Amino acid sequence: MRRLALAAAALALPAAALAHHGWGSYDAQNPVTLTGLVKTLEFVNPHVHVDLTAADGKDWELTFAPPSRMQSRGAIESLIKIGTTITAYGYPSRVKPGEMRAEWIEVAGKRYELR
Repeated sequence: MRRLALAAAALALPAAALAHHGWGSYDAQNPVTLTGLVKTLEFVNPHVHVDLTAADGKDWELTFAPPSRMQSRGAIESLIKIGTTITAYGYPSRVKPGEMRAEWIEVAGKRYELR
């Protein structure tokens, strides 16, 4: 019974890892730069998420780095407050329209590399 449980766990882990790190679904050939107001912020694992309304009025869901990486690069939670104007550069999702994986963000004139 124990072997069966271990085998099931071993099979499930790679699937979970692949599901989490599916960066191939982002269009690196057509990066976008968005500037707009932060509407929501979720500073949680596995990735920080921000909802933003861009200057053209379109709503975007931005996927950032994990919280630990954000903090190590100085992009702390209190920096990205709701209502703050940020600029984000990254790759739009090919699967989920209106979603993008950010490579860097700029807040108050300072750029934070997220990769």
